[in-house]
Amino acid sequence: MAEIKETVDAKPIESARQEDAKPRPESTRSGLYVAPATDIYERDDALVLVADVPGVDHSGVEIKIEDGVLEVTAHRRPADSEPDYAEFEQASYHRAFSLSDTIDVEKIDAEIKDGVLALTLPKSERAKPRRIDVRAG
Repeated sequence: MAEIKETVDAKPIESARQEDAKPRPESTRSGLYVAPATDIYERDDALVLVADVPGVDHSGVEIKIEDGVLEVTAHRRPADSEPDYAEFEQASYHRAFSLSDTIDVEKIDAEIKDGVLALTLPKSERAKPRRIDVRAG
């Protein structure tokens, strides 16, 4: 399986060797952020990430890749009116994943429909399974 690891504030979840660690800037996002529920599927040619981001349309999504880390940030559309009473605060979404070199970052594609964000992360040619024909000798 191609390798993808979730990160928190752009730091890998699993421990890394000290000499492999790269300093990353501390998160300075203001406001409330939650991690969207995300499913990851592997196909022969790509990994597909599907994240639930209700209340978000295409203009509220920011996706960036820096130093092998894929960051997804999504902001909900502003409400038409403020509630008189609210039991929860509206939050934006943020999730980050470390990508392996088996992902072709130049060909990543994203689509959002009905609050579901789908990212297709194509595998590089060398990471795709291939069949080797055997000739009779």
